[in-house]
Amino acid sequence: MTNSPRKVSLTAEQLKELKRDYCEILVDNMDTKTLVQYVYDDLLSWCDGLTSEEMREEVKNYDEGLFNELVDNLTNPNVNLRVIK
Repeated sequence: MTNSPRKVSLTAEQLKELKRDYCEILVDNMDTKTLVQYVYDDLLSWCDGLTSEEMREEVKNYDEGLFNELVDNLTNPNVNLRVIK
């Protein structure tokens, strides 16, 4: 007996549901470290596709002052960040 793939015809909605179910199983079986790495890799890949201006807008939309702080960290490596407690 061979283990040949079964020919299946699914509707578009069934295929969509199969994909959702599969993704849910994958996520359910990931530990926190794996989930965090996956999200980080996905976000980094997404950011790699942004232009400089798009990146500036995304960061500013997240936090108005963060873009300037990140640029300062890159251009002035001797500057220490203030820790507010």
